[in-house]
Amino acid sequence: MSIIRSLESFSLTELFKFIESDSKSGRCIVETPISEKTAKREGIYYLWFKQGYLIAVSNCLNQKGLINLIEARGWLSPPILSRLRTLCPTAVPLGIYLHKIKLLNQEKLSLIFQLQLHQVYRLFQLTGGRFRFDEFSELQDRILTIPWLEMTGHRIKTTEVSMYALRLIENWENFVDQLPEPNLALRRLLIGPHHKLTAMERQVWNFADSQTSLNTIANTIQQPILTIQIIAFRLIAVGLVDEIFQSSYDWKTLNYYKFPQSFPVSNNYEEI
Repeated sequence: MSIIRSLESFSLTELFKFIESDSKSGRCIVETPISEKTAKREGIYYLWFKQGYLIAVSNCLNQKGLINLIEARGWLSPPILSRLRTLCPTAVPLGIYLHKIKLLNQEKLSLIFQLQLHQVYRLFQLTGGRFRFDEFSELQDRILTIPWLEMTGHRIKTTEVSMYALRLIENWENFVDQLPEPNLALRRLLIGPHHKLTAMERQVWNFADSQTSLNTIANTIQQPILTIQIIAFRLIAVGLVDEIFQSSYDWKTLNYYKFPQSFPVSNNYEEI
């Protein structure tokens, strides 16, 4: 199956939720918007998924994205990396191979994976652009089905990526229309959250009883309603809660609310 959409009509948050819920394996190409100044796209990113996990990220399709990140840190020289690239066994992530021959330790591999993830986090702030997601069975370039030379050996659930990415968005003005209305209540979809929540996210989760409106939550814990809406949006985006309609609301009251600061990023990912 292939999905081709603009980011205005189908967000990365929705795509990542779909990939995890259906345990999809495939490759996603994300094209940033065309710049008005240069009339060119700022970049194209390639994301690979396996059974609902993000396993690799690159900003190039020559399988040198991971190598470029390692070279930029000065950990290995270009000639050595070029040689090791050809020596890496088939069907073995390059990061695991470099660790096995004791050229990179787990701490460095973890840092490199975080650098890959930060490329993805930035994509969630796009207000334009497009993506194409192809399941591996649809790809004709079979060599790139599993990008072993782009893999550190780590993986992370796609909704974990969404949660961290949404925490980093500072300017929500372009996303206000996507936020749940203040009159809505939240309903838990799980007995307990499968994500590590911040203190305020946990507070909102505790109020997800299908009856308490976001307005009431904001008044109870003395936080701006926009802060609560954004937190609710994150919980909805990763499949922890959904919305329950309460009553109508005037969106004009949003104009004077203060936008929250971003949260720090965790490195709660797994090794393959």
